[in-house]
Amino acid sequence: MNRKLSLLLVSLLFVYGCHQDKAKEYPEYKISNVGIAFKNVNLVPMMADKIVKAQTVLVKDSKIVALGSVNDVKIPENAMVIDGTGSYLMPGLADMHMHTGHAWQNWAWPISPLNLYLANGVTTIRDFGPNGSPADHGLHWRRAIGKGYLEGPTIYTCGKILYGPIDDPAKEVEIQKAKGFDFIKFYSFLTKEEFNKGMATVKRLNMYSAGHIPYRVGLEDVLSAGMNEIAHIEELTWEWIDFDRNKKLQGFSWIPYVIGTAFQQYEGYKEYDIEKLKTVFDKRIYETVEKLLVFKTPVCTTLVVDDVIIQKLHYTDAFTQREENKYLYNGYLENFRQGKEKHQMLFKGEEDFAHFKFRIDKLLLMELKKAGVPLLLATDAGTGGMGLVPGFSIHDELRILTENGLTPYEAIAAGTVNASKIVEIMTGKDDFGTIEIGKRADLIFLKKNPLENVENIRNPLGVMASGRWYDQKTLQKMLSPGIPTIGEIRHVNRSHTGQKTQIEILVGKDFSGRLPNDITKIVVTGPNGELPIVKSDFKYIPQLRNFYIEISGPPDIGTYTFTIYSKKKVGFATDTQSMNIIIPTPVLKTDTFNNGSVLQTTTPTLSWEAVKTQNPVYYRLDIFDHSRNRIHRTSSIKNMLSYTVPKGILKPGQTYFWKIRISDSDQWTQEQNRSSSRLWKFSTKI
Repeated sequence: MNRKLSLLLVSLLFVYGCHQDKAKEYPEYKISNVGIAFKNVNLVPMMADKIVKAQTVLVKDSKIVALGSVNDVKIPENAMVIDGTGSYLMPGLADMHMHTGHAWQNWAWPISPLNLYLANGVTTIRDFGPNGSPADHGLHWRRAIGKGYLEGPTIYTCGKILYGPIDDPAKEVEIQKAKGFDFIKFYSFLTKEEFNKGMATVKRLNMYSAGHIPYRVGLEDVLSAGMNEIAHIEELTWEWIDFDRNKKLQGFSWIPYVIGTAFQQYEGYKEYDIEKLKTVFDKRIYETVEKLLVFKTPVCTTLVVDDVIIQKLHYTDAFTQREENKYLYNGYLENFRQGKEKHQMLFKGEEDFAHFKFRIDKLLLMELKKAGVPLLLATDAGTGGMGLVPGFSIHDELRILTENGLTPYEAIAAGTVNASKIVEIMTGKDDFGTIEIGKRADLIFLKKNPLENVENIRNPLGVMASGRWYDQKTLQKMLSPGIPTIGEIRHVNRSHTGQKTQIEILVGKDFSGRLPNDITKIVVTGPNGELPIVKSDFKYIPQLRNFYIEISGPPDIGTYTFTIYSKKKVGFATDTQSMNIIIPTPVLKTDTFNNGSVLQTTTPTLSWEAVKTQNPVYYRLDIFDHSRNRIHRTSSIKNMLSYTVPKGILKPGQTYFWKIRISDSDQWTQEQNRSSSRLWKFSTKI
């Protein structure tokens, strides 16, 4: 094999991911097997505030395996070489407080936020509360990314947020521990008893804990109980509000009460600048900082939320014209223009309070930094509901930090060195955040020095995530919209054919090609590799723009990827099967009529037996004409056991069929398991 072809194969291998064992250690690595070399680069190792010039870094699989002076490190002949002359190499960034969503790769966003993070140099994300049900998709995505089936940053995640009220917080913590979640998140609405029970279980199981400061508990008791981390700087400023912690409120009814109290209490301070605010709140700041220092409690920054609130409320035109808005959650801007956005509602009539809130949070940031309280780079992006674009918002957060007392090194450290130290407490591994031998190869390749200005981290020349190299051209391609696609995997139990794996791939209306012919190829990959199915195996349903197939047997547990190809574009989606439950097939209730009955009415009441299952289930009824075309269906309704057909659906003297479908969710995109009855026949009398 000639050298040119060898380099090409090595390049392709690493661009598209090595499917090798990510747990492998490298004390015995052979330098001749190294795959990628950054040659003669200015290194930003993040062990200190300095640049190390003329360095070479060697990467194999997911690890940094060698580094040193360009004159001392020999590059293997078969390595892919990236010329770093005049450029800079720094560790990848971590967003330490964000939120994933089950539908991230399923048409809900124009571009998958996993891509948005990588394109912005974010190679680690920590999910502070997954959206969607079930809540374990992040765990499955992590496995799929590790195997190379899915592109994305390394993911750490909690499970379902402990909001409060909650019947058994200890049991919920035990469940999350058993599933393999990395930490437990506590929320504002917990009672003191609920919080203490949850924390006691966290400590017994040796888990990490983070979250909001429950209104009924307060900072001092939260820290004394052992909660490891505070989720936002703003959580600390809520502590300074004098409100009734014993008020008989539950859930989100606390929010308007606490915010309303803040509006009243701080009315006279709204116009104060930071220096005046410091004189007013100096004692409370000191007390807060001292409490945190006693326990060495880290705090997530998330000040970009304040920044974007001010943009939304006071600089509307500029906000709606941001370049990155094209990557926002679908429907967000329309919701914003209608005045229905979250912060438009919360600050209605008190818009000027947003400026005060940002100033007080910036003041606290400065004081936390001065005192040496550990800070973690974080944005709260990913929910889709606040106008924050995943990945892009990390650069705004870095800018805010450096505008308010942190040096570029200190701001970057919050998302590299500090982040990895916290992950070490969570998982036992301090394996990213610096450029050292043995660390995970999470790297950002830059044109300019990030220690001079954090803005130099925007628009990287390339990004490496766990050893996978994405050059600038590849990153730009990742930000280009493809064919809008939804992919669904579910477990189906049918009365006549048994257990099946059902796959549906829907193509959005924005695809201008002709369906199904202009889709040239379909590839489905499961937790254990590519499925042995091709486009011709699918049935196409025109009215739904849906490619549909059922395979014998239940699906494997894990994440599935769905890739569809046309001549010019590619569509991509994922779905996760978290659990397989056999939902019994429904049985017709025969006390009113039997299969094949002739009915005397066109508005019959159809009924069926309840199925026995430990999980909540939802029933849906479908009615078909004699040609088996569906003419009516209900929504999925919990515990529905009968249904009266409305007037105008059925006609006299006709034959019809009906069936019952049972699922574990009333949301089609969140169904994991489903059962279906056979078709039952009836006729209406002339």
